[in-house]
Amino acid sequence: MIRLLAASLALLAGAAIAGPYDQPYALVESGDARETRKEAPATINRIDGASPRNPRRSDPLPPGKHLVSVHFESARGMFRPEYQDIEIDMAPCTRYRLVANYVSRTGGDWKPKVYNEPIGECRKKFAAKK
Repeated sequence: MIRLLAASLALLAGAAIAGPYDQPYALVESGDARETRKEAPATINRIDGASPRNPRRSDPLPPGKHLVSVHFESARGMFRPEYQDIEIDMAPCTRYRLVANYVSRTGGDWKPKVYNEPIGECRKKFAAKK
């Protein structure tokens, strides 16, 4: 009986120690400016209703659908709306970069654009476990 209790406690302690990088995850980051594509970095305002610790990148997120609120402003002009929500169905071991795609550098309308790329270290780590 004592061994069973000790084994159960060890399993619970191991689960409590497990961190966000111990399972497949996704990341959301602010993208880069590209004048030729008429894109500028967008700020991550909220993810699933909660503000991230860093507006340029999220903490690891579980795969699945997430609602991301994106903010864009520039010293060059007034852009409307300031905030837009997008739903992203995040795949495991994938990084999503958000940019604001605008019509004119001096203001006007914009829309969020999402680029994705694999996270190599995550794919390598979790591919071996399958």
